[in-house]
Amino acid sequence: MRKNVSDGSCGNNQNGKESCFRNPLRGVPLKSVSLVFSLIGALLFFSCVSAPDPETKNQAEAYNKIGYSYLDSGRLNEAHLEFQKALKLNPTNKETLNYLGYIQYRFENYEEAISYYKRAISIDPKYSDALNSTGVAYAALENWDEAIKYFQAALDNPMYGTPARAFSNMGFAYYKKGDYDSAESSLKEALLRNPIHPRAMYILGMAYGKRGDTEAAIEEYKKAIGIQPDYVEAHWELGKAYLNADRKAKAMKHFSLVIEKDDNLERRREALGYMEQLKY
Repeated sequence: MRKNVSDGSCGNNQNGKESCFRNPLRGVPLKSVSLVFSLIGALLFFSCVSAPDPETKNQAEAYNKIGYSYLDSGRLNEAHLEFQKALKLNPTNKETLNYLGYIQYRFENYEEAISYYKRAISIDPKYSDALNSTGVAYAALENWDEAIKYFQAALDNPMYGTPARAFSNMGFAYYKKGDYDSAESSLKEALLRNPIHPRAMYILGMAYGKRGDTEAAIEEYKKAIGIQPDYVEAHWELGKAYLNADRKAKAMKHFSLVIEKDDNLERRREALGYMEQLKY
């Protein structure tokens, strides 16, 4: 009678001769055996995922380029499809994941955006673009502390090419938290690195305004508008600052531009209300 060879015992082979097979895992606890096979499976999986062949990488990169061209022209759905094709071929491309995160952010799917960004960061923990973008998504969720943490992580990389962006974003998060001193510090760091950064000037102006320094706020708004003349939000804040300083003619000038240029209907209605008041 033939014996079971799976347990390391002897049996007859197909020619009728006795043969013995020694099970190298014999005597090892079943949990350990399971763990060994799990580890082997994981290693095989990641080796397959992390190392696509050059041809596959090139094809994925072609999809990335098409996706970016769609993204650049505002065609988010088409871009999303191309980046998904790229990701399927090369799941460890951090830039593909970052693009997909940005698209989800634009769709206002902030949690989904964060998921993509974090996958990119898991591939490259110093990927400052994705770290900064994660902070932006947390800011959209008004999770200011988490946003600041990711902005700082982006800045911790000395090779980060656009630190002014993260400093400006951090300044905004501090502003929204009501920590105007930290906001001022971060925004000044942004302006040291990029002296023509209108958004940093605008947020700094708002921080000064919250601290009651109307004149300093006016100067920052004027600087921002000097760089970006159609900066509607800066015109709006400057109009209110001039109104607080009782400079009615100047206030009317900026409220008039808001009425003409702003897409925000509520702000336009408020500007019209101010204009009516200032006529008398």
